[in-house]
Amino acid sequence: MTAPFTPKTLRGAIVSFKLPDPMPSVIVFQYNPASLSRTLEARTSGGGEGAGEEAFRIAGAPNETIKLEIEFDDTAGMGGSDTAQPGGVAAQLAALEMLIAPSSALVIANTILTQIGTIEIIPPQAPFTVLVFGRNRVVPVRIAEFGVSEDEFGPDLTPIRAKVSLGLKVLTYSDLQFTHPGHHLSLAHQVSKEVLAKIANVGSLDAVLGSGQRII
Repeated sequence: MTAPFTPKTLRGAIVSFKLPDPMPSVIVFQYNPASLSRTLEARTSGGGEGAGEEAFRIAGAPNETIKLEIEFDDTAGMGGSDTAQPGGVAAQLAALEMLIAPSSALVIANTILTQIGTIEIIPPQAPFTVLVFGRNRVVPVRIAEFGVSEDEFGPDLTPIRAKVSLGLKVLTYSDLQFTHPGHHLSLAHQVSKEVLAKIANVGSLDAVLGSGQRII
């Protein structure tokens, strides 16, 4: 029995939009990852070390990458229960893969255009993709790396257990145009971080250098 005051655990998800259609496609994490790693690289104004005030200039939001591993498990459905998913976990895997692949209809259309002599074929845009990992982490991302380990199979060799390793490039207001919804989503995420940063910066130098000491 669940304790009456146990907080409900939110589920992480990858949400995608085919703009301008506002209806999302949602891939919910069956199990939230046990860990999530982030790498941030400062976006400076120049390629060198800089001199004077130039050494402290920031050209925009930092370049950030996120790596996480999510798991899907449909072994409970092997007995024909109501929780069984058609195709095991292959449906979730396919939905993730389609975020980085052009549609077959577009491939066919572009092939026809090439055959009739169209000079330039514009590469298609990937869906607008958002990582939702709690209320304080809703960020636009692009899938940069995708690794799958299929760990168990049904009698028809359909995968029923899988681990997916995702490498995500966080898209910021520095990457997206002002008119793109991801621009405003990224800016709102930064504002929430600024609020958290103010909470962390309530201390003083007394605990570091001693009472009454100053750096500048």
